Amino acid sequence: MNLKNRKNKSIFRKFRNREHEVWSILAGRRIKSLKNYAHPMHKQGWKLLGLSARSIPNFRAINIKLKSLTGFQVASTGVQYEEDGPWISSLAERKIRVTEYIRSKKNLEYTPLPDVFHDVFGHLPFLANKKYARIVQKFGLAYVKAKTKKDKLKIANNWWYGIEFSFLKVKGKIKVLGTGLISSEGELNNALSEKVEKLPYDADMVGKINRSAHKFHKKLFVLDSLDQLEKIVDKWLK
Repeated sequence: MNLKNRKNKSIFRKFRNREHEVWSILAGRRIKSLKNYAHPMHKQGWKLLGLSARSIPNFRAINIKLKSLTGFQVASTGVQYEEDGPWISSLAERKIRVTEYIRSKKNLEYTPLPDVFHDVFGHLPFLANKKYARIVQKFGLAYVKAKTKKDKLKIANNWWYGIEFSFLKVKGKIKVLGTGLISSEGELNNALSEKVEKLPYDADMVGKINRSAHKFHKKLFVLDSLDQLEKIVDKWLK
């Protein structure tokens, strides 16, 4: 199936047994690895959505649950890698676009391309939380409202370092919030190592970073709270 030519749809194709097998291996490993590191919202959302480590979820069922919890809906991107513009803009309509591609067994620890495991295991549990989902929608609204490429890049960078690759303080302890860290063994191991400088979150600094999806980070940022991130987004909306 040529995913690049597939139109954006809310109903997903039927995944093959070998694809479910990759999901099962990845999910089983990540659940164990994240036990002492992930922000509690992830585990809570996992249960609320009824996700399973056994197989890629039924997206019709997920959409029913997400709709009732936060109003978000899952839709297929139809591509393996989508640019910032259409992906972030769709969040304004409370839609999260998910790829139908899943990594191979050769790339279990790390894949530079977002896949269905990253999109679902990383993003969806958090979107079951009302405050988090509200902030995510605001990112989309701010991106749509931004009039210059510079402003759009600043917002996209803050999405990257605030949502995809971030830490959040919980009762004085640093927990993993970033969906890219949640879904990737390689990314998380690197992030927790001494190779990575962990800095207080600074929206202006983050907005100027030349980020790359093809190499591990050398510096990441720690949020004091979700309120801190929401205040940043609210400033853009004003």
